[in-house]
Amino acid sequence: MSNQTSDNNKRIVKNTGLLYIRMLLLMFISLFTSRIVLQQLGVEDFGINNVVAGFVSMLAFFTTSLSNVVQRFLNFGLGKGDLKGTTRYFSQSFTLLLVISGIVVILGETLGLWFVSNKLVIPENRLSAAIWVYQFSILATICSIIDVAFMGAIVAREKMNAYAYLGLFEAFARLGIAYGLKISPWDHLILFGFLTAMVSVATMTFYVVYAKRSFPECECRLLFDKRIIGQMAKFMGANLFGCLAWSVGNQGITIILNLFFGPIVNAARGLAMQVSGAVMRFTDSIMTAIKPQIIKSYASKDYTYMNILVEKGSKFSFLLICFIAIPVIVECEKILYLWLGQVPDYAVAFTRLVIAEQMISIFITPLWIVANATGQIMRNQVYGRIFALAALPISYILLLFDKNPIYPMLILVFSNFGYFLYSLWDIHMQTKLDYKKYICGVMAPSLIFLILLILIGFAISFIPIKADFVHVMFVTIVMDSCGLAALMLILSKEEREYIIKFVKTKFKR
Repeated sequence: MSNQTSDNNKRIVKNTGLLYIRMLLLMFISLFTSRIVLQQLGVEDFGINNVVAGFVSMLAFFTTSLSNVVQRFLNFGLGKGDLKGTTRYFSQSFTLLLVISGIVVILGETLGLWFVSNKLVIPENRLSAAIWVYQFSILATICSIIDVAFMGAIVAREKMNAYAYLGLFEAFARLGIAYGLKISPWDHLILFGFLTAMVSVATMTFYVVYAKRSFPECECRLLFDKRIIGQMAKFMGANLFGCLAWSVGNQGITIILNLFFGPIVNAARGLAMQVSGAVMRFTDSIMTAIKPQIIKSYASKDYTYMNILVEKGSKFSFLLICFIAIPVIVECEKILYLWLGQVPDYAVAFTRLVIAEQMISIFITPLWIVANATGQIMRNQVYGRIFALAALPISYILLLFDKNPIYPMLILVFSNFGYFLYSLWDIHMQTKLDYKKYICGVMAPSLIFLILLILIGFAISFIPIKADFVHVMFVTIVMDSCGLAALMLILSKEEREYIIKFVKTKFKR
């Protein structure tokens, strides 16, 4: 292994560790905060906030696309050591983000406002509060759009310590919001929307100040370079459709649930998404850490190392998340009761299905990063994302015949699996990723480990223990202990030796 590759691996491990500390604290604070917010808002207002904020995020579907474009061009510039070119890419990105922010405001205050006022199922006495939440959500969305360029610079520079500290600020700020609701005499739904928007403003300010002071390429000047715009537009076109398809397919489900069942079911979906988000943040750590290295490896034509990162990143992320996700799936009902006290209908089923959907996404993300690195994203983002888009009409048709809110959630799981299979084929065609090696080295051990943990979990979950908390802890500890033992058998000899060596090195320090 070359010194450069060794340094890259150490950087990935260090950055992943920093992000894991961040994610662990975020998970506990997020779950604790959600409980207080649900208690203070009530199930109905919680559902209203979920559907309104979700609708606004659908208006800004291109934010993810822009983030992909910005990070790709910044990583490419830095990977080639071209600071001047990187600076122009940043300035052009910043200019486009300002233009797009203006478009979002115009759409939000016209078509969007009409839809929320006239089409969403919201109790008449809460419509005024919902409109306020909608306005605050637009402000928060604008901040998140401006964030994209500066956050892209931070990730491209692999300064994950700043990223981690900011995440902690957001978490504690939201904890403060939750307690503010407990003592405030004002309308809790409106206050929640306002304070959430203020956190977004503060976060944007931090990104801007930190990036401008730390990175010379972060020049906030207006630039209209036709050549750069053409490069970005070519790359962003397909990416834009992919983000639109994902946003319409995912957030569209939230709107469909609202139209058929009202805000109460939206509350159940919102809670499920929060639990899933808290659990899946752990894999985000690995993906955020390896993404710059995958793109830089491709830019420097180190394809072997790039494929290693894809395979190991997928495998380790999935195996690691199983230790958290499977106990949550097995003990979901008890966990939600301990967490919330009051559990909305369908929250348990929704949570299990959303986690299953997100676990499939673990395998998709590295493949999608490679597609972004190569620039050949047409098939992945256009044809592949049709799977996500198809979930919306299929769900709507099924609900017309049988009004069961479980159907849309099941459709999302199957559509995500279809997207994974298509992505795997697409990357194989682009980079000659070895099918057999991927299936035998990544998929097979991951599925064996998953099935083993599920069988162990459901088997021991029938052991009668009266106290719910003790039961959850017992099942989790036994499952994870068995999982650790099985992990040593599933990992390859090289992987076991690397982990043992890494742990010994850390303990010697």
